[in-house]
Amino acid sequence: MFRRRGFMFIFVLLAGAVINSADINAAEQDEAEVFMKMQRRGFSKIPVMIMPFQSTPENKEEVSIVENVLRSDLKRSHFFELIETRDIGLSVDSNETPSMAMKTKALKAGVQAILWAKLESQENGWMLESYAYETANGDQVVGVKIFGGMNKLRHLAHRFSDKLALHFTGEKGVAQTKITYISDLSGKKEVYIMDYDGANKFRFTRDNSIAISPRWSPDREKISYTSYRNGNPNLYILDLKTGSKNEIASYPGLNFSASWSPAGDRLAFATTKDGNAEIYLVHGDGTGLKRLTFNSADDLSPTWSPTGKQIAFTSDRGGGPQIYIMDVDGANVNRLTFDGSYNTSPTWSPKGDWIAYACRNKDRRLKICADRADGTQSIAITESGRWDDESPSWAQNGRELVFSSNRLGKSQIFSIHLDGTHMRKLTSNPANNTSPSWSLR
Repeated sequence: MFRRRGFMFIFVLLAGAVINSADINAAEQDEAEVFMKMQRRGFSKIPVMIMPFQSTPENKEEVSIVENVLRSDLKRSHFFELIETRDIGLSVDSNETPSMAMKTKALKAGVQAILWAKLESQENGWMLESYAYETANGDQVVGVKIFGGMNKLRHLAHRFSDKLALHFTGEKGVAQTKITYISDLSGKKEVYIMDYDGANKFRFTRDNSIAISPRWSPDREKISYTSYRNGNPNLYILDLKTGSKNEIASYPGLNFSASWSPAGDRLAFATTKDGNAEIYLVHGDGTGLKRLTFNSADDLSPTWSPTGKQIAFTSDRGGGPQIYIMDVDGANVNRLTFDGSYNTSPTWSPKGDWIAYACRNKDRRLKICADRADGTQSIAITESGRWDDESPSWAQNGRELVFSSNRLGKSQIFSIHLDGTHMRKLTSNPANNTSPSWSLR
């Protein structure tokens, strides 16, 4: 039986003991700097105008959905400033592409690009023919036909948004990414998936048990998670295409907090099979088990660097939980965090520059903090208050994170920018929604 400490966020009674819900809640708690710095008077948003999309009486409602989702995507990206046609005195016909006279007038009003599209029904879905025109020279700079199924209207807008982000900023957009998380909406803790903006929530597991710590594979085709579906907290991999579950770690004790390597071929995870929590590597089929940490303390919550050469993790080897970094073979362990007495659940930025984590403040409340990976800077991301913010996870762009918070009562999923601005609530059901993980693409 491993030790209990004041900070411990995992509780396991081995050899058939009963694990209660309070124990599980505690376990769940713990588990280019490319900011596209545009040089027009420092960072500034790109003023764009969306012309009314071409529609017919038969598809007017669907066109409105696509146009509104695109507007929301562009606003949320914070790369674009939306200029309305009425604000600059333009009267437009949605059936016409922008004329040169319109482009010239928009340019004088400060608009740098005009967006226009038309939606057509296909035999088994929709086709969005979408364009972007620069006003300075009138050139069409984006032109793409996007196809989607009957229920994929929102996805059409997300794809167009990501095309625009890539062209105008050089950075891949995140509108097509997904978020997995745990919800007890059904009465049990199951794995759910939703779009990056909180739409299209979908329950993926029906284990009728307790699931914790879901994490995306880099190719977005699999999700690892820990489940009590067979009694012991074992580590599984979900194949999202087939729905199959592969058990890859079923050692006595707790097998949890898995993290995928950037190549997607291995996972780092923690297990208490040795008595205390230690970090191991394993292949996706459960073979090739390799122990990385050898310490009397508890080591858990590993997260890979984007290069795959280092792993950050939580350890209490210094007397309380702090964030450490080691080489992928377990060598060269160095402590990263020194502010505060309780820092846990690290997550490494996809750009490699920051490591975010849950930090406990002087009021003994958990907040989201981040340190430069080289230890040169430490920042607080979420504000102080009588609530707990936990389980951060990065967006692919390295500028946004998701996390869970009970600031409004039950735990819900929120997104926020690295600088602490633009917080959005992504879930709002009467359940507890926790442990989010943001897919890379």
